[in-house]
Amino acid sequence: MMSDMTEGDRVAVLGVRVRLGADATVDDVRALKTWLEREEPLEELVSERHLTIEEQAGTDGPDGRMGPDLELVLRVLGDVVTLAALTEYTARAVKTWTNNRRRLQRGDPDPQIRPLDPGRE
Repeated sequence: MMSDMTEGDRVAVLGVRVRLGADATVDDVRALKTWLEREEPLEELVSERHLTIEEQAGTDGPDGRMGPDLELVLRVLGDVVTLAALTEYTARAVKTWTNNRRRLQRGDPDPQIRPLDPGRE
């Protein structure tokens, strides 16, 4: 439990980062966020407040990037899921969203999913 922690102790943040490629728009980022919030089992984690999904400025995008400099960060709050499971859930949901988007729009959002770097969070 957290009761053994003292003020100033750092807790490693468990989570993943989702970044869309240069063909994606800000609307794509926001649509994907909404999709992830409603996709099982992520929806359950969000509704039980075990997971947050946030838009944030990109931290490690390539120079000269043409698309939005936004990414989605999914952070797990507590010991409710492993990084492997969260990555799998996220990858499956992003793949479904990408396939649906391709049917409706041109371009490839080229999503990338990576674990968070606890040292930088």
